[in-house]
Amino acid sequence: MELLPGDRENLAIQTRGGPEKHEVTGWVLISPLSKEDAGEYECHASNAKGEATASAKIHVVETLHEIALTKGREG
Repeated sequence: MELLPGDRENLAIQTRGGPEKHEVTGWVLISPLSKEDAGEYECHASNAKGEATASAKIHVVETLHEIALTKGREG
């Protein structure tokens, strides 16, 4: 497991307030995206009120044709 953002030049972690009062929205920007960036990413957040975790998988394709082929196999 690699902790982000680390020293990766193609990766930026962004946050902003909202959408509700006392909430923060965060996201990861990977640009340019390459095959090496594929994998599962997890976000862990905590404060005095508790903890939250979310995850997402990135599958990098070469062409739009690959999206239709992999979509049916996921799940």
